[in-house]
Amino acid sequence: MAGLTTKREYGASYPQHKRHDEAVALHSSDAEKKSGVQRNRRLNRADDDSQGVEIVSKPEPKLEQKPETVPQLLVPESPDPTPVSAPGNAKNLSPTVAYEATMMLTPMLTPLSKQELGNVEADPVLGLVAGEMAVADLDFAFSMPFSQTSYIDSHYSPEKPRASVYLDAQEHVVQSIAGLLDTGARAGSAGLDERNTPERMSYLKIFDRILNTVLRFEAHLFSEHECEVMMTFSKLEQHSRYIYTRLFLRKRAWIRVSNIKYSDNVVVEQACRSLCKRLPNCESFLITDSEVEDCKDALLLLTAAELKDMAKKRGLKQLTGKTKDVLCEMLAKSTKQRTLTSFFKPKSEENPKTRMFELIDEVTKITGPMVQLNPVIAELFERLHMVFFRSISPLGVEQSMKLAVLATIGQIRFPHYTVMRSAGLFSTREDVIQFKKLMEIESKMAELCAASVREVDLQKQGWAMYVEHRDAWARHVSLLSKTTNNKTHVDHGSSGMEYWKRHFTPGYALSRIVERGGRIAANLKRFEDEEQILQSLLSQTTYRLGKRGDWYERLVLLYNTHLRPKKNKADKEAEIQIRQALQRARDTCIRAINDEHVHRVSLHSISRQLRGIEEKLSISEQNRYENPRALLEWREAPERTVYGMKINNPSRRGPSAWDGDDGVPCSVEALALWRYKEHGYIGVHSENALVTTLFALLFWDIIFHPLPGVLDNEYQDRPLDMHSESLYPSRKELIDDRLEEIAQGRFANRLVLNYNSGQGTSCVGVSWNLTSEQLLTVAEYLGGERLSAICDVLAKEYSVKSSGFPDLCMWNPATREVLFAEVKGPTDRLSETQRDWIDILLGIGIDVEVCLVRQGDARDFE
Repeated sequence: MAGLTTKREYGASYPQHKRHDEAVALHSSDAEKKSGVQRNRRLNRADDDSQGVEIVSKPEPKLEQKPETVPQLLVPESPDPTPVSAPGNAKNLSPTVAYEATMMLTPMLTPLSKQELGNVEADPVLGLVAGEMAVADLDFAFSMPFSQTSYIDSHYSPEKPRASVYLDAQEHVVQSIAGLLDTGARAGSAGLDERNTPERMSYLKIFDRILNTVLRFEAHLFSEHECEVMMTFSKLEQHSRYIYTRLFLRKRAWIRVSNIKYSDNVVVEQACRSLCKRLPNCESFLITDSEVEDCKDALLLLTAAELKDMAKKRGLKQLTGKTKDVLCEMLAKSTKQRTLTSFFKPKSEENPKTRMFELIDEVTKITGPMVQLNPVIAELFERLHMVFFRSISPLGVEQSMKLAVLATIGQIRFPHYTVMRSAGLFSTREDVIQFKKLMEIESKMAELCAASVREVDLQKQGWAMYVEHRDAWARHVSLLSKTTNNKTHVDHGSSGMEYWKRHFTPGYALSRIVERGGRIAANLKRFEDEEQILQSLLSQTTYRLGKRGDWYERLVLLYNTHLRPKKNKADKEAEIQIRQALQRARDTCIRAINDEHVHRVSLHSISRQLRGIEEKLSISEQNRYENPRALLEWREAPERTVYGMKINNPSRRGPSAWDGDDGVPCSVEALALWRYKEHGYIGVHSENALVTTLFALLFWDIIFHPLPGVLDNEYQDRPLDMHSESLYPSRKELIDDRLEEIAQGRFANRLVLNYNSGQGTSCVGVSWNLTSEQLLTVAEYLGGERLSAICDVLAKEYSVKSSGFPDLCMWNPATREVLFAEVKGPTDRLSETQRDWIDILLGIGIDVEVCLVRQGDARDFE
């Protein structure tokens, strides 16, 4: 097929990202002519760089760029959410395909009438048909259930050691069918074959929906020029928009145009020409091979065989067994070495950059034209997607897009709820840019923090990133203290910013960077710096309230261990310093106990530490600190020891394997179920899944209650405030009434009805592998009061209590008793969250055991 090339003018100071495509034209079929043109262009550029020649160029419009420094952060305020409108809901096409709203939004769209909606044709790709308008008090309210088979079911088995997989179902759904969505390989010379995939146009449909929705309701978050760019994209013909959409979801790497397998070559060529062309008010959406500045980027597009052929032509030796990365490195180094003939050439022709561009020309002879996303435009669309999906993680945007596609093609479905999009979640364009930038930095720091402490260079790199933002955090904390008058509060009312909305502010992103800095300081053993970081985090009560207990615990440990001098009886000064450190630790414990935002789990740990510190300080019983919140003792569950034969396999990684009674290897939890079966119990290894499923089914309508802003798009399996301290206060009356209803024993009908109507739906905490009979049996055996008490704990502290529940849920049909058991192998110990759940369950009268599994035959221990 004919190729593509670009023509450009070069500026005096060549910018780092070279986004200056001027026009696009077809390559000549004469490869030598093409190579000569590119070689001359690159030789001129190399000479300019080496000799400092100034070449005047025409000014070119660019997207607005913000300075790299972190500007002063402001205290988050909450503008009133602005309800908006969208066209009604849709009727079921069939028992297996349903969708009750079409998002056919355009920047000029106005709400459609009931008669107009009745005339909308069915969409051939999405399978949608508009029906009656949804009845809602707010202007922007529409409902959307999907009813196709969920992929979540395939990710659970009672034998799996971590049934809590359901709390992170989205990630597992995306991973389990990554091959379905990413039809082309992700690197090298792999292609993008879109000719035979059922979801082919779904990407474009969703991309257009995202673009139109955000432009209509949140255009104030983008500059006028950025809006023009997005509008220009929306006016491109369908093939061009589709190819760009698919490239956008891939890694930001170069790709051969010949490997884009979509329709026929002519269509691909025309689409790429359109995307590479600069328009009057818009840069090109793609850049071409003339913009390749690193020969490694070009070499990665070649196959291993092509790389070896090129290396042989360049006289490189010892190529057998070399990987593709090694071959690329060898070829790249060859451009920095002078050959024998190079001594007879002018110095200007033997510039290292000249040789590098010659290598790139050789690559383009093999690959043909190649393209890459214009990074400036790609960053704009990343911001667009972040605003639409309300994602706080750089990886969250990609996952959300894939989940949206899966929902569109019927692979998963989301709950039926009323979308109430708030236009005021982000205040300004500057807030969006800053928030995105800071979250990307935090994500990078998280990777560095997770590296081994022995990787000192990586840890220092993360520390430098923290230091860069340290002053900005100090200024922000100072501003917060003045604004809030040092009062600890969480605002859940409509007069200020609800707590969950703070997760989308630059200040929240900055607090995450600072917390990462504390962990890196610990890895580097910079304990004085870590203390200062923890104190600064604890000095504010605006962000990360659920982490305060962890910060207090770490601070106590610093005073009690790392910042305390070693004991030396001969050194009186050291004895004084030890006592001062212990006193600071005691003061920190007391401060934590009086902090209303510290959860039960941390209170237990801190209370025990306080008792030990007071003993070291020789404080008498009558002078020790007392507070009703100082929980000194857990309720201890009785222990039961069972025996089995462990399968020893040195090459096995992960959970241990044991011989099951049926002769099949099983997990330690499955072995425990076999032993309890001998005592008349039947049950499941469900961990947190059982209680979170019961809670979600009993409070389904309350979780998805139409509150402004928490359900902002149709691709959510939970409201945005689900894991924040706002969940209960914002729905207090509804939750309290439901708890009372459950306590009175009125829960069975609701449980079965919601299970049957929502089966297969992707909903937070729900495991559809648990049958309605199992759930109803457990609920009835527990009784209304005890079930209500469990739900009360989850409603008020869902982010903390959605983990740590006992492994096994069992019931005895003869006695109608329920028994929970936490299973521990020979080297396992109870965690603090597990001990807390055991304490809660015992406190409300539910039987709990700790099942200790030991290796051997039970008869040997009789």
